[in-house]
Amino acid sequence: MVEKRDEIRAMLRRSLGVTSPPEKIVQEPFEQNDAHLRRLVRVGPGERPDANDLFRYMEDLRYTQIQGSLLVYLLPICLEVWHDDLRGIDQRYAGVVEHFYPVLADRHVFDEQLSAKQTATVSEFMKKTILDEIDDQRGLSYSGAGARPYRWIRALTTYGVLMPDLEHLWTAWWSLDTIGRAVAAIQYGSCLTYSEYENPVFAPWTGSSGGGPPCLWEFAGHLYAHRWLEPNIIFLRSILNLRAIEELLSRATDRLVGQPEHDTAKALLADLPLCNSVVEERCKELPRFLETGQKPNEFFTWSR
Repeated sequence: MVEKRDEIRAMLRRSLGVTSPPEKIVQEPFEQNDAHLRRLVRVGPGERPDANDLFRYMEDLRYTQIQGSLLVYLLPICLEVWHDDLRGIDQRYAGVVEHFYPVLADRHVFDEQLSAKQTATVSEFMKKTILDEIDDQRGLSYSGAGARPYRWIRALTTYGVLMPDLEHLWTAWWSLDTIGRAVAAIQYGSCLTYSEYENPVFAPWTGSSGGGPPCLWEFAGHLYAHRWLEPNIIFLRSILNLRAIEELLSRATDRLVGQPEHDTAKALLADLPLCNSVVEERCKELPRFLETGQKPNEFFTWSR
């Protein structure tokens, strides 16, 4: 695993074109002490950054002027811990990731700090990581807030806030080229089909353990009055409809023949004609929710 992390970090630095730290650190520390920055630039191969140091760096990025050269050098480390959190490898950095998303979204990192080539590097890495997590999906019965599907669904939904090319990620997923992508299609489709108390894949929410079906418009991290980028909304409206969901779930069920998930997928497909009006309405509502920034204490809910 250490070798894999080193490989990811080195690959990202080569692709970003920055393999050594800036000669001078001029990033203003939010808490007036830059010791965490000096420690972060010294993180070497095989070493993991201190979570508190990364958290303080997220505060620097969110609330003070960004030193672009330092950001590009440390970005591979930030993406590395984001990757490990999403993949369930190391979740000690969950608090860092919560602040990493608004850094990318609110500080216009992709438009103002990175070149087009560097942005493409980040985009490709994030899409591949999300697809890797989708490819590893197994199981169609979950209970409690720690269920694995929440991670990929939230990451995919959040990607729509950050990058305008969600179409490529979505199309690769809906290709159903792997068993995991078919399982993920059933997981997602169940959220469009059933009420939160009737979903056979996700047990209802409870006060003690949480759970319930994933919210398809919930963003990860501290993203509040945010919305999907317009190209992503246009794409979703073009692809999300009752006929497309019927076709997707039919292909996914066929893909799962001989797999443990097939019976649940087959049952969902059999229920679909009874839920057509619900699916049709939700396919219309979801793009509306995603294109509208939510205000504090205001929450969207399915109308059906």
